[in-house]
Amino acid sequence: MRMNDRMSRLTGGHLPVPRVDDVPTVYRAIAEQGWFVDEGGACLLSALKAGHTGEDSDAFEDVVHFEATVNGRGMMDYDLPASGPDRQRLLLRRSLAYACLALHSAPNDSPHPILGYVSLSEGGLSGNTLTANVTFCTSRPDLPPYVDDIDACSEEALLELSRADIVCLLKG
Repeated sequence: MRMNDRMSRLTGGHLPVPRVDDVPTVYRAIAEQGWFVDEGGACLLSALKAGHTGEDSDAFEDVVHFEATVNGRGMMDYDLPASGPDRQRLLLRRSLAYACLALHSAPNDSPHPILGYVSLSEGGLSGNTLTANVTFCTSRPDLPPYVDDIDACSEEALLELSRADIVCLLKG
């Protein structure tokens, strides 16, 4: 598990224990539909690939960036407070729980490890609303990583998780 300085400060260095109940129903359904590997070798969440109407993998720099695009989603937040510590806490819990659930359902026999990324940053129409995004992609020895220097990502709180990391998180 890697986190940048901003995520470390946000969490105090301790992540909440993820619970399935923290995952909104629609995101739970995405994780439960599972994964598949497409003809180009991209590891994709089945529910998200089915709804992807953008470019094919050939239009991307590499398969890792294609995976991150197709598998990425903003976290649902319309039912959360508009600002404050409760929004921050709940967004992090939801995003982390979704990332863990999706990684838990990832194929064990994937030739490349699948990583999850949780980010929190200011966004929205006025640019000052805390938002969260979660995405997934593989780590491949022949390609640059999705995030190389995690501490260089200073405009957001960023966390990188693997399957092994979620096992540790779930044990508490």
